[in-house]
Amino acid sequence: MDSMNLNFLFRERKKKLPLVLQDERAECGHACVAMISNYWGHELDLYTLRKIKSTSSKGSTLSELISLFETLGFSSTALQVPLEEMHLIKTPAILHWNLNHFVVLKKVSKNYIVIHDPATGARRYTWREVSQSFTGIILEVNKSEDFQKIRDKNKLSLFSLLKTITGINQFIVFLLVLSLALEVFTLINPLFIQYVTDNVVDMNEKSNLYAIAFGFLILTFIQAFTEYTRGNMVIYISKNLTEQFSSNIVRHLLKLPLDFFEKRSKGDLHTKFQGIQEIQKKLSTDFISTSLNGLMIIINFLVMLLYSTLLSSFVFLFLMVTLFIRYSSYQYVKKQSEASIHYHTKSLTLFLETLHAILPIKTFLKERLRFSLWRGFFIKSLNADIKIEKFQALAQVSDEFLSQIEYILVVCLGASLVISNQFSVGMLIAFLSYRLLFVNKMHAFIRSMMEYKLISIQLQRLSDIVLQSPEVITKGCGQKDKTHGSLHLKNISFKYQTNEPWVLRKINLRIHAGEKVAIVGPSGCGKSTLLKIIMGLLVPQEGEIYIDHYPLTTFGLENYRQLTAAVMQEDLLLSGSIIQNIVFFDEHIDFEKVYSATQIACIHDFISSLPMGYETLIGEMGSNFSGGQKQRILLARALYRQPKILFLDEATSHLDRENEHKISESLRQLQITQIIIAHRQETIEKADSVISLAKINNL
Repeated sequence: MDSMNLNFLFRERKKKLPLVLQDERAECGHACVAMISNYWGHELDLYTLRKIKSTSSKGSTLSELISLFETLGFSSTALQVPLEEMHLIKTPAILHWNLNHFVVLKKVSKNYIVIHDPATGARRYTWREVSQSFTGIILEVNKSEDFQKIRDKNKLSLFSLLKTITGINQFIVFLLVLSLALEVFTLINPLFIQYVTDNVVDMNEKSNLYAIAFGFLILTFIQAFTEYTRGNMVIYISKNLTEQFSSNIVRHLLKLPLDFFEKRSKGDLHTKFQGIQEIQKKLSTDFISTSLNGLMIIINFLVMLLYSTLLSSFVFLFLMVTLFIRYSSYQYVKKQSEASIHYHTKSLTLFLETLHAILPIKTFLKERLRFSLWRGFFIKSLNADIKIEKFQALAQVSDEFLSQIEYILVVCLGASLVISNQFSVGMLIAFLSYRLLFVNKMHAFIRSMMEYKLISIQLQRLSDIVLQSPEVITKGCGQKDKTHGSLHLKNISFKYQTNEPWVLRKINLRIHAGEKVAIVGPSGCGKSTLLKIIMGLLVPQEGEIYIDHYPLTTFGLENYRQLTAAVMQEDLLLSGSIIQNIVFFDEHIDFEKVYSATQIACIHDFISSLPMGYETLIGEMGSNFSGGQKQRILLARALYRQPKILFLDEATSHLDRENEHKISESLRQLQITQIIIAHRQETIEKADSVISLAKINNL
């Protein structure tokens, strides 16, 4: 306990511990490091932190976090601390939680502790709850002598997203002009009331009444037409923003490397994509409305000052109170919004997993358990939404209450000014009209600014997609018709993360064109990893792959993938017809190639026997076909490409021996390079050469 420090001996300027939520399944350690680093002034985000030290799908160890802190200029010490001594720890510190998680300790009090959980957000736990989750391990962090305050964040802003949208700038300018014109019309209307009250009613003067009324009637028609035109313009801009924004995000998402998807759940990516709708709304009408409201608030207030400085200051003072109340409650609303998104993501992920695994769930009678788990997350998300709605209702009542008090006082003060002949009745009515406009626009502006601050949650989540670097796919010099299909792996070394041990080390392998090679070894030894490296889906840290004596970097990844095809263990059929799956939804179908591929895959006769033949619809993920039928359709899909190199990872594991033998002989006649992974002995024996991964892997 020598390294512990009493808090009161080390009081510094009060800092704010930020909340950083993890994007990947197992990056809670990185998120905790980011929180503490930002707290001390070394400002960075998870994207930057991953570039310093990449994350692992298996998570981080305590020693890896210590090493990461050292890289950032911190010294950290792992301690075993009993609960009764936790108050002696210098905060913020990292706690080991539930044996498989890291959280940041923010505050320790007599009855509870406050933590920042990268998975669920800021939480308060009683000591009884802490005893059930805390493992006793704490990582205490201090600044080292060479620590420097640095700002290294990649922030995604609304303006940066707006720059990606093209072809609507002139429409936005036109919309801005129309909106400004409508605001001017709104400012003119109170003058009509003032004129009629002071010059017509009080003086009993009718000579100009009808002319003035006719003029304002024309303005009303112009205002209505402008409003209609503006509405159509808003629809057009919103449609274009939605189309371009969504298309840009999905296009970029599909270009990201394979490991990006392997580290994230489908539910998480789905909810991040759903956030686009909220961002798009802010980028279209709300952005223009908020900008105009800000401008009109200033103009409106200046007009009010021309009437009465006293009354205007009174109105302004009450609105500042409203503004203070709103902004002081921002952190509470943000916390509940983050909780709602988190639990909604959890419930969606669990729901999708349940649908995907419905067969074993029914087999093991786990329907109630899965429902209970889903309902737990769903209720938590719903409760967070209810808290937000309750707060918004309270804030609305508070706004109206303060506004009503202010209105009563302003009317009383205004009436006293009329009595003392400092104001006319018409001036008071006009001022109250301007006051109503000012208050409404100010309330709308405050709400919009709060929403813009809250949209930062969605922007932060979306940045996990947008800021990722896409997979580098080069064209290169390779040509399919001139490539024979020989492969040479030279000193290939690979590990999934920089802080993990090597999976493959100094692999040297030569595969001749037209050769059938089987890679064998026990489960988990790296066979599928090696296959993905040869396919160009994973990039080795060391070594080079050669295709017909050309390095893959020179040959070009795009050209390489055009001459390869694969059937992997995790491959799925897509919703559509059988023929659409075989041609992978190509618009132009070569039926001769389709029939040739299905005959080689021994699936043509089965497809022809179906009532709809090749137009038979496939259920979701091929649920209406057997495992062997799905594998043969997937094989036909691979053969339709007429590849020079074919990768097969347990691609015939569900086939009977007769069909597997026929397919093997047909593939041999194609004289294409085959690289297979299999455990079935009959499949391995049909290979020209068998490579034991354990023998060539120099670990």
